Amino acid sequence: MERTRATGGTTVHPLRTPLALALLVAAAAAPARAGVGATCDIGANGTFRFLTEALPIGSTNAEYLARLVTANADGTVTFSVDQLPPGMVLDPASGFITGRPTSTFNEDVLVSADDGVQLIQATVNLKVNSAGGGGNGGATFANDALPDGRVGEAYTTTLGLENGVGPFVFGAVDLPPGLTLNGLTGELAGIPTAPGTYFASFTVYDAGEDNKVVTVLPILVHPADSDFRFATRFLNNGELGTPYCDLWLVENAAGAVSFGASGLPPGLVLDPATGVVSGTPTLAGTFIVLLSASDGANAITTNLALQIAPSATSTLHWNFFGLPTGFVNVSYDRQPPVLVAAEGADAIAYSAVGLPAGITYAAGSGELSGTPIEIGEYPVTFTALDTATSESIVLSTVFLVLPPSGGDASQIPVNFWVTKASLRTGEPGRDGWRAAAIYNADRRTGSRFDPLTDVLRLQIGARVLELPPGSLEGSEKSLSWRSPKGATPVEQVKLAPGNQTLSWVTKNDVITESVPGVLTQIATLGSRGYRLLLSFDERGAFHPALDFERAAFVVRTGKLTVKGPGDDAAKLSLLLADPAFAYEAQTSALRIRLLHGDTVLVDRDFTALGAEPKLTTDARTGTLVYAIKSLKDAATVDRVAKFSYHSGKGAMSLALADLDLAALPGGEAHVGVELTIGLKTYYTAVTFFEGRTGRWSTAMPGP
Repeated sequence: MERTRATGGTTVHPLRTPLALALLVAAAAAPARAGVGATCDIGANGTFRFLTEALPIGSTNAEYLARLVTANADGTVTFSVDQLPPGMVLDPASGFITGRPTSTFNEDVLVSADDGVQLIQATVNLKVNSAGGGGNGGATFANDALPDGRVGEAYTTTLGLENGVGPFVFGAVDLPPGLTLNGLTGELAGIPTAPGTYFASFTVYDAGEDNKVVTVLPILVHPADSDFRFATRFLNNGELGTPYCDLWLVENAAGAVSFGASGLPPGLVLDPATGVVSGTPTLAGTFIVLLSASDGANAITTNLALQIAPSATSTLHWNFFGLPTGFVNVSYDRQPPVLVAAEGADAIAYSAVGLPAGITYAAGSGELSGTPIEIGEYPVTFTALDTATSESIVLSTVFLVLPPSGGDASQIPVNFWVTKASLRTGEPGRDGWRAAAIYNADRRTGSRFDPLTDVLRLQIGARVLELPPGSLEGSEKSLSWRSPKGATPVEQVKLAPGNQTLSWVTKNDVITESVPGVLTQIATLGSRGYRLLLSFDERGAFHPALDFERAAFVVRTGKLTVKGPGDDAAKLSLLLADPAFAYEAQTSALRIRLLHGDTVLVDRDFTALGAEPKLTTDARTGTLVYAIKSLKDAATVDRVAKFSYHSGKGAMSLALADLDLAALPGGEAHVGVELTIGLKTYYTAVTFFEGRTGRWSTAMPGP
């Protein structure tokens, strides 16, 4: 006897034949999957239901990107929809709806989701407006998929475009390590270094139409010697306060599989041996989870989103599917506007922490607008509040601001350096996190961190330590905070804006991240955020500089001497880490620029001074280590008095003489430091303070 049950407008049917899987499912016999022997407690799971009640409004003048969202699935979900406008397609495996609509549309469409136990259906409205006179002038991505890659083998493909006027600039986030994007040509190339399935966001800016479009495309990178990969392409979504269960699956494993995770919602834990995620969520929102799996021979990763609704009856969730990349000094405004918005409530209030300078977020609509004024990768936390019920959801993501030539996040170093870090995990209640760091930020009067009004937020995976405004005590040169006596966990934070250092400790903690593995660490100081990927070993230890998984670049200390044109000098102590660092004497470019706003203080190419590097291999990691020094400089203007770098330690020293720094303003100046080595350009900006007349230092003077 067939049974159906209604769940708030969603029709539930008994088990039916599963829909055909798309993407990553071979036409041949299905490979063996690890994790099949493990089970979730289906009876304890919540009701399988749609969170999607409506789809974002599209435009014939913009790429469309949306996703069908369900909660409390009892197995792998596949999706279908009875009709879509011309130019738009649905990926049944992920629920993504993408493409460029070629005509207007306003219909109620029937969407279905099958978790292998039940099939649910809902009717949602889908509307596509005519924009730009109904034309299709803006650029459109022609790619539905990208070629697979393999670790150690050269990879190249070019993003295709349809329509548009140009010139075009491309941007990308979440590329596989080892691949880079040419922002002017759209060529994606390199040698992949880490296997996994990477859901990468791609942006194209069409300057002729002043249009920006974004799409998400998966890139599968196989291990060098196998086809080990994730079968899981979609994470089960859940509800606040409702027991949760999900099972992660892999294919083509060489042996027993162990799983890892970073960024799970608070309240959820992973069983490394089975791939089962269980628990009861305690925070609502959208969480980007880094999944990892090892079969004893290879370790793979993938990045997937997991949504937690505020309650078992709420459908409040983010309609977020990727941010278009920003480009420095280019307006972010667009029609239709760029939105980070939610659905499931009649009235929603929005707020954000960590946006780039120059970008604003509309509290009533979730619209992003403005013009970013500084290149960088900005971790941002968005909050949506249902004003009627006071339910709220959070979303942490990355806002990338690229140079005018575009590119990808790997080409922008993070201006944050972890000098030491360690994790103790696996013993809830006895776990701990200890770290110390150096950062570069604008510390001019009116721009520096204000302990009375600014938030300090530290995060490793899902573990967050947040200090609201007014928590830190001390002077603006040195601030500190510690948890009340007897509180658990024990926490302590020290911040010294005077010398740009930050340290923190937690004890008697509960940290659900697993090691060894690559974990995401985020630090937000007021409006400035920093995001790093750090590799921890099996003991939970991190070793700079070779354990940075992203390029990091900071000025540790600096001095400027202004005596007169041609007689000025600069002395900088810097720290640089780059997993892909390479250098060849006399061939790889060497160039230093010092900038004050648009004013170039120093621009010196010293490629000819690059001596033959001393090469060694690090015994712990097997990484090739470079030790570089400069030759004697005979120049009489902008002379390089000293340059040295050791990639294994990250330590760099640079001294310049015979300069003209007359353009520096008196008192304090925020100076950009742009260093080019080979094909890479590293940029940071640091504030110098004038002590005695003509003597500048990165040390902030006392009150």
